[in-house]
Amino acid sequence: MPLKISSGYPLTGGGMMTALAPPDGRRPFVGESAFGEQDAPIFHGRAAEERRVAELWTESRFTVLHGGAGVGKTSLLCAGVIPALKAEGAHVLPAADISHRPSFPLAALPEHNVFRLAVLASWYTRASPVHISEITAGAFLRKHRRSDRLGHRLPVLGAIDGAEGLLRTSQRHEQDRRDFLDELATAMKEIPDLHLLLVVREDAVDEAVDLAGRLGQAGPAVHRLGPLTPEAAHQAIAAPLEGAGTSRQAVARALVRELRTVRSAGRVQRIARIEPAMLQIVCARLWEELSADTEIAAEHLCAEVNRVLADFCASSLATIVADQSLRYETVLSGFRSAFGGPQGRAGIPEQRLYKDVPKAVVDAAQDCHLVRARVHDKGRYFELLHPRLMDPIRELAEGAVPIHRPGPQARLRQAHRALSAGDPELARRHAEATIRACGEGDLRLVADARTFLGDIAWEEGYTETALGRYQEAAEIFEAVPDNAAVGWQLAGIGRILLPSDPAEAVRHLQAAASRLPHELSVQTALGRALFQSGRKRAARAVLEGVLGRDRENREALRATRAMTGIG
Repeated sequence: MPLKISSGYPLTGGGMMTALAPPDGRRPFVGESAFGEQDAPIFHGRAAEERRVAELWTESRFTVLHGGAGVGKTSLLCAGVIPALKAEGAHVLPAADISHRPSFPLAALPEHNVFRLAVLASWYTRASPVHISEITAGAFLRKHRRSDRLGHRLPVLGAIDGAEGLLRTSQRHEQDRRDFLDELATAMKEIPDLHLLLVVREDAVDEAVDLAGRLGQAGPAVHRLGPLTPEAAHQAIAAPLEGAGTSRQAVARALVRELRTVRSAGRVQRIARIEPAMLQIVCARLWEELSADTEIAAEHLCAEVNRVLADFCASSLATIVADQSLRYETVLSGFRSAFGGPQGRAGIPEQRLYKDVPKAVVDAAQDCHLVRARVHDKGRYFELLHPRLMDPIRELAEGAVPIHRPGPQARLRQAHRALSAGDPELARRHAEATIRACGEGDLRLVADARTFLGDIAWEEGYTETALGRYQEAAEIFEAVPDNAAVGWQLAGIGRILLPSDPAEAVRHLQAAASRLPHELSVQTALGRALFQSGRKRAARAVLEGVLGRDRENREALRATRAMTGIG
């Protein structure tokens, strides 16, 4: 007899297993990750918000999209709004990420602004970091404007996700941040068809609105993204499973009902909205387990959801503690005390919370969707993502807890985010773990991680370590093979050696120039190295060649003036 659940829809044969198995074998839920553009076919439940944000973005010069951690801001933008606008023929750029790092040795650049590089390299994925480093954001945007088939200029739609890093003081690159904000202000003034969208968390919306005024766009369009309605949550579960049979409707309704339910002290409460992050975490984990011919009866759904959430809380906290090199028992006690009671639902003032739980742990817990920040009466409070997490937090046990690590590509992105957040040591550990997790077919990713390790060492002033990492990356790129990538590693090594060993710098830069014969930045660095090693005639010839092709090349002009001033 088929199993019945409360919605009245029968589950046939294999119970929930049958309904949760999509017919084409694709991955229907993203779990703890955000949806990307490639996930647009399985992104559902946000049609109204998608239309509204697209409308605001195209009609307003400056738009702010905000919401709590885990509410799905990135997913709405990347899998909903951007694909929809592209389908309509709009000139919409990929979403920029402040923590983005191109696969490129930063030491090979004559100069760079980390914020400009992150944003423009995200917007223009095929652009050379060298070209991005040479001109302002506004000048770069003007060079890449587009027209429709009738010759009319298309508005440029650019979004910056995670813009909190641009709005708040940077520990490592404050001058870069200020300079890039000035560039954005100039770009908004000089490019009247530039439409900028900032995506921020709830507690940063006031700062985003203030920035609009600085950029000459007072009174920006603002849209707050909230959790899913039960109807939208049902669609988010059922629609990706299209074709798996009518029983998917029963599964979706049962899961939605369960995700809305909070049981505490013998009472049962139905929450009006459902957190997208929690929905995706539960559905992804159940789908992975159910794809192994496991059955879950409707009456066991509560226990299964509780088990998934308990595992998520325990493994997330254990991972955070491991990343921060802290004692699990100490952090566990503070976190459980803070969030395991009613105050975890009502909200805890940040300064009081930091007395029990380190700020780095709280920030990481927000990133992994355990907690979220909100502003109330000009104060900042932290609360659990959802009341359903109170029991798993309260019941966290001491002892060994399994840690669920992402794949190597995602781990390298974690490294990028850690460095952007001002934690080079954590960034280094993530990058080294990326290398250890790579297989034999991941040579390029290994080279990218070693390049990033070189960047960290170079920015920290450890030149010998940076030279070694870039050399390792060059050898791997040689095996790939990628001739241009080898050339850039050699250029980075040559520039690092310029102050201390110009003769050795000449050797590396000549090798780089042979692989990158048309790159003026390499030729310019070679000219400088030749001059510093005493080969003045050769240096002049190289720099004159650069200026013959680009008479406004700033580095070549400075080098030529220096040569003339000395003699």
